[in-house]
Amino acid sequence: MSKQDVHNQISRQHLADDLWELVNVPSPTLNERAAALKFADMLQVCGATVEIDETLPESPNVIGRLKGARPGPTLQLAGHLDHVDIPHPPPTRNDDIISGRGAADMKNGLAGILEITRLLNQWGDFPGELLITAYGRHEAPSGDSQGLFNLIDRGVKGDAAIVFEGPDEAVVVMALGMSIWNIILSRQGQACHEMTGEEKGWPLSRALRQVLDLLDAKNAQLKNSTRHNYPLLPPESVFVGQVHFGDFYNRVPNICTLQGTRRWHPDKSYSDIQNDFSAWLTELDLPAGITLSHNWIYVGDAYKINPGELIVQSLRSAWRDEIGREPRIIGHSSVNDTCRLVARGGVPAVLCSFDTETGHADYEFARLDRMERACRVALATAIKYLNTPKPTGVKV
Repeated sequence: MSKQDVHNQISRQHLADDLWELVNVPSPTLNERAAALKFADMLQVCGATVEIDETLPESPNVIGRLKGARPGPTLQLAGHLDHVDIPHPPPTRNDDIISGRGAADMKNGLAGILEITRLLNQWGDFPGELLITAYGRHEAPSGDSQGLFNLIDRGVKGDAAIVFEGPDEAVVVMALGMSIWNIILSRQGQACHEMTGEEKGWPLSRALRQVLDLLDAKNAQLKNSTRHNYPLLPPESVFVGQVHFGDFYNRVPNICTLQGTRRWHPDKSYSDIQNDFSAWLTELDLPAGITLSHNWIYVGDAYKINPGELIVQSLRSAWRDEIGREPRIIGHSSVNDTCRLVARGGVPAVLCSFDTETGHADYEFARLDRMERACRVALATAIKYLNTPKPTGVKV
């Protein structure tokens, strides 16, 4: 199929209508059932055979399959159904944009999946199979990715995958891993008035300062020691995002909590990061009577894929045809589902953005011209991948 055929067949009207339907079905993380059933119905109308995986009843997975006319690879089109549970004005629509919670992250991508499925079903003459997976429980910290993990562990995965979010005009070949850590500092006894607290909370505050100084020093070490290992990625980091100490101006607290992130490069695993962090904490010399505990919330592993993978080359070629120049080859700092597909599923996966710039914002919207362009790129990538004999690819 020629470039012009691809350009001519994408329907902005379909994209707009499908996004409008999806954005009017709220799907906060852990409560995606209604959106999953809606997407399943829409996917079936587009021609796919649809299965609903009820392993997680409030967050069911949608599995769609569209078989080609002859044997070939399985290409997975993947996207999450949930959006952050933050209030948003009611959805709006005009000729240029559609707004609403989830419009940019990532119901616009789901609309793109529907359009590609619809067109490949109409054309019919393609090798292999299209596997469509839509799942919830994506958005951290309440999301644990268990929907996608269940699919991967069942073997419901492609030979390669496109995830419908990420940066624009770029091909991502590696990404940082990230998890959330929690530290709890505590002392014996109840919280009390400052005049009855024997040491007025100072040991706890000294312990807090020690922890902050330690993490500050470790972040500086990471910045210097990991700067050059992966030039497409920023240095590894440890970050403090929240500190909670006390609840009233003249009460002596008995607990202090800290929360933040740890981001790492592909040469380390999640367990490596946890072990390193535990070793850091042993360097503390806490005041008498102060105890420390910590725990983790997993978000996603770091990964790196071979730039020679067929799906990478297919996306690169599609962007080149679309923008008239070589797209950027980059690393990515944010966690998304490519990390889960690559690290847990062994599936070479790429990102194709459908205008995610306003995701999680107070006012979230998707621009229809950007969606149409991204859909052309994703469709061209799919066609190139399915119709190209697969060379031997080695993930590194």
